Amino acid sequence: MFSMSRLLVAAVLSLAAISAPSARAADKEVFPAQPALAGTMLNGKPYKLDTGKGNIILVTFWATWCPTCQAEMPAFRKFYETNKKAGFELVAVSIDDAMSDIDEYAKQAKWLSKANQDFPSLWRNASDYQDNFGKVFATPTVFLIGRDGKVLESFKGGIKPAQWAHIKAIIQKHPPAAKT
Repeated sequence: MFSMSRLLVAAVLSLAAISAPSARAADKEVFPAQPALAGTMLNGKPYKLDTGKGNIILVTFWATWCPTCQAEMPAFRKFYETNKKAGFELVAVSIDDAMSDIDEYAKQAKWLSKANQDFPSLWRNASDYQDNFGKVFATPTVFLIGRDGKVLESFKGGIKPAQWAHIKAIIQKHPPAAKT
């Protein structure tokens, strides 16, 4: 009986070891093979994510009710302004429920005004909006897309200084292809 118990424990441990890697793999974030995003920007112009241009693209999903999003948007804008000539793009996508929330916020936030729309800003709940980034549960959620058009990684919550430095290093390590 004692050896049968040992055998049973060994079998359970073996099964746990076999299934553990697949459980870890299931926890790994799955990114779209080819990120897609299209719709009308808040300034009324059409937008389609173009991963074929060879730029590093940061897509941030944010909300007007998110204090972290509000606090870090000046850092996003500054980073964009500093790095756009190096082939960096920023796309902001609001996940607010109502466009009226965005309109009210835009009255206070100069970066969001139609006249001051330096980078694409869209509303995810617009009738013509489409993307394949899946459900966004946390704000902000940011996807970093490499020059090859593939999602390199994502960040949830505010971007820390070390993460900004990491993104900057990727931009510098992989300069845009020379235009012919």
